[in-house]
Amino acid sequence: MKERSMRRFQIIIAILIVILSLGFFSYHYIQQQQLKDTSQMFDQVMSEKMALLYDQAQDWSKPVQLDIHDRRLAGNYKKISEFLLNYWVQNINARNAYLRALKAAQWDTFLDVTRLEQDQKQQYAQTQKMLNDVRQASVLYQNQYEQIHQAFLTEAKTLSVEPDMRILLEKKIGSNQKVDQDHAIFLLEMQILDKADAMFAILKTHAWERNGKKILFRDTAQVKAFNQLYQDVLRLNAKIESIKKRNMAALDQQLKDAT
Repeated sequence: MKERSMRRFQIIIAILIVILSLGFFSYHYIQQQQLKDTSQMFDQVMSEKMALLYDQAQDWSKPVQLDIHDRRLAGNYKKISEFLLNYWVQNINARNAYLRALKAAQWDTFLDVTRLEQDQKQQYAQTQKMLNDVRQASVLYQNQYEQIHQAFLTEAKTLSVEPDMRILLEKKIGSNQKVDQDHAIFLLEMQILDKADAMFAILKTHAWERNGKKILFRDTAQVKAFNQLYQDVLRLNAKIESIKKRNMAALDQQLKDAT
């Protein structure tokens, strides 16, 4: 009788152990699945928001206005999503304000031969102001870019998320300054501005005349120097367009991966 009771007790214990084990592994599986689902939702939300942000950023005539909040996210993923989106919104708005300043300075007409010919009669007052305004706008944008980067890097260090996620976020923001494609474009634009300064110096100090849409110098040396600078500008513009195309291709791929 005692043996039967003991066996029955052992069977009950074994069953309890199995049930508890199943319960633990089921709970562990559910937790893992929830984390996976949350991570996938984070990727989906970020892809959707970045697509909206990219579309708005193309119209640089006005600041972007993006709702960085999303009810589908919570906890750490919500904080990181809002942090990153806010970071990118501020960067894009700084960039677009810079582009508006270039437009206001009529930077796209720098090499307009008719404009240059007219401005020549005014000792190039308009062109000089244009270059000064563009340089000033460039310095302002560079300062804003660095301030935004530093402010968010500091905030990332104290963001109330899991330590491993915060470390990844700090690395993301910390390395972003080196790989940021908009800033890569800006650095190329600064090279174009330097070339423009050099071209303007030649225009001011050497005789030239307009021939249709072309600038003709009397001295062959100036022709070569000016043409070389112009070819450098074309090469830099080609690099800028290449970066823009890569950005578009990368965004398209992200959207495909998210669907």
